[in-house]
Amino acid sequence: MAATIAAYGRLDILVNNAGISGSSVGDPDGVAGWDRVIAINATSVFLGTRRAAKEMAKTGGGSIVNISSIMGIVGSADSHPAYHASKAAVRNHTKAAAVRYGPMNVRVNSVHPGFLPPMLNATNQGGRDSKIPMTPLRRLGKPIEVANGVLFLASDEASFITAAELVIDGGFIAQ
Repeated sequence: MAATIAAYGRLDILVNNAGISGSSVGDPDGVAGWDRVIAINATSVFLGTRRAAKEMAKTGGGSIVNISSIMGIVGSADSHPAYHASKAAVRNHTKAAAVRYGPMNVRVNSVHPGFLPPMLNATNQGGRDSKIPMTPLRRLGKPIEVANGVLFLASDEASFITAAELVIDGGFIAQ
């Protein structure tokens, strides 16, 4: 953020897009793994949002887009419990931040991607293929489809949208 503000004199947009799945932390019931997933997926969003909102408020506002997941809306036995909890935290933090920073003309929204090829291990074709029949559009999403949603929420075209959840999942959570 500091480099952007130094170069351009302001911060207009922040996309919080860091995250880990939890599979790399080992024991799904271990506290250390839980803490790591929560720190990366949720606490980093809180810290980034807080800092960006203060900077944006100095220059009349801006837009923050927090990347969550459909796994922050629905449960699954296939995912690490901390992943679900962390993405649900992003979802609700986004709403609280939108209320808190709205009076400063800072919009805060969340995007909830569904199943995308980069997020499904390319070496696990069976895992990828199993998601397709579970999605009403009968295909995986494309990264550009998520990027276009983020671009819309960050843009002035979404100037009256805050605290919203944009689910980009081919209809998966509707079932």
